[in-house]
Amino acid sequence: MTQALELIEVSVDYHRGGQPVHALDSVSLAIGRSESVAVVGPSGCGKSTLLGVLGLTIPPTSGSVLVNGVPAPSDPDGRARTRNRLLGLIPQSGAVIDHLSVLANVALPLEYSRPRTRRRDRHERARQALADVGIAWAEASTPPRLSGGERQRVAVARALVNRPRCILADEPTASLDSVTALEVTSLLISQSARHGGCLIIATHDPRVAEACDRVLTMQDGRLTG
Repeated sequence: MTQALELIEVSVDYHRGGQPVHALDSVSLAIGRSESVAVVGPSGCGKSTLLGVLGLTIPPTSGSVLVNGVPAPSDPDGRARTRNRLLGLIPQSGAVIDHLSVLANVALPLEYSRPRTRRRDRHERARQALADVGIAWAEASTPPRLSGGERQRVAVARALVNRPRCILADEPTASLDSVTALEVTSLLISQSARHGGCLIIATHDPRVAEACDRVLTMQDGRLTG
């Protein structure tokens, strides 16, 4: 069966302060469709870099990245097109845009993946995504007027609006209380499964990790378990 995402001997190297850094060291990994996977490990171990490579925002120094069994494009524009069509990203901060309405935030990915679609149709699809995560009432609000948990639901809706093959979430519950953190985790798992996609979460929270189908442990740029 074709995997949703796959890494083959992927390394990411760069220099910091004149010293070489091996952010990822020959990582191989396969993520199945409809699978939820948590990536755990100490700060600086490579979790965010791993999600960046899987999410096609960080190009590997060496190795291969496959999306739905197809090698990811090597050029930036091709990577962006694949990312916008097939992946939903939730960065560590949530990265909602404060001066835009909630509806405009959620519709934003559609402007890149479906630029020829009518604005009315993009907004209708964004409204459906907001309804799916339980905050349809907030479409006219702006993010600063929402609670932390509500802002994360906006980020989840934006990641879902393209009905991606995989959602990649970097510490999506880091700034939330324990109850809200579990609510957001359950929402991510249920919505990704509903759309037949996989979910990859980088997290420090053991309760978030326990809710996933599989847990991967990272240390010094390597998968150790």
